[in-house]
Amino acid sequence: MIRRRIAALITAFAVAALPAAPANAGEAPAPQPAPIDPNYTWHDDPISKVLAGKPLADYVLHRVPGSFHDAPRIPRESNEALQRGNSLYGPGTPIYVGEGDNEVMCTVAVAGYGEHGNKYALTAGHCGKVGDPVSSADSWQVGHSGNIVKVNERLDYALIELGSNAEVTRSYDGVTINHLGSAPVKPGNDVCKKGVASGETCGITWSDWNVQNVNQVCAMQGDSGAPLYTDDRLVGMINGGLFPAPFDVQCTTPLQGPIYAPTSAARMDAILADLNNGFRLP
Repeated sequence: MIRRRIAALITAFAVAALPAAPANAGEAPAPQPAPIDPNYTWHDDPISKVLAGKPLADYVLHRVPGSFHDAPRIPRESNEALQRGNSLYGPGTPIYVGEGDNEVMCTVAVAGYGEHGNKYALTAGHCGKVGDPVSSADSWQVGHSGNIVKVNERLDYALIELGSNAEVTRSYDGVTINHLGSAPVKPGNDVCKKGVASGETCGITWSDWNVQNVNQVCAMQGDSGAPLYTDDRLVGMINGGLFPAPFDVQCTTPLQGPIYAPTSAARMDAILADLNNGFRLP
């Protein structure tokens, strides 16, 4: 958190020092957006644009080390919540879990309420441990806005209890979840996910039974916890590659096509049954 606050102060001083443009300056190319977070970096070099599959783009965004995808931008609704002094949590919200050298970046599958009205969010269990602080990577200026209160290692999910400086939504950055859980997805049918590292990607289902969905959806480090969905129905949560090292080939660039390890996801029905806390959508 300290390094991000320092980056914000440096950016603010740099912007304040810029001279105002004259009224008759005419149209000028849009400047490269100033970074507001060391993990929010714009790239305009040809290699970065080609690896992102967007060679003609002006810029591409990287948010997770090792990812060459053009990452999701901070959405309008997150900035609106930030103006209210809050962080907004919903399907696909990027998060920081932990502190200092132990801080990792993951993605929220869904956010909502428990049976007593408490606000919660769900992410992958391997992202942290009970007690770890959580903050939104889209509104890190707010600071910590939740803590992990439960981890199920078997299903690989973590329950985040959100604080008074957090808001929850069923729609975030173009992804809307109106239904929790689903009947098993038939092999060959498409499922999609949206994560901070590789954005929104879709692929076929290999199998879906008991507590696990196995699919060929592009995912990598940072996408852990991302929602897996069909239309507006949450099928499950991204856990990671199906194979152990050295066969756990991640999807780090869209140029890989389907050449990466199958992705494993915990089924939402199994997570809800284990939670047993009346979790519901906002």
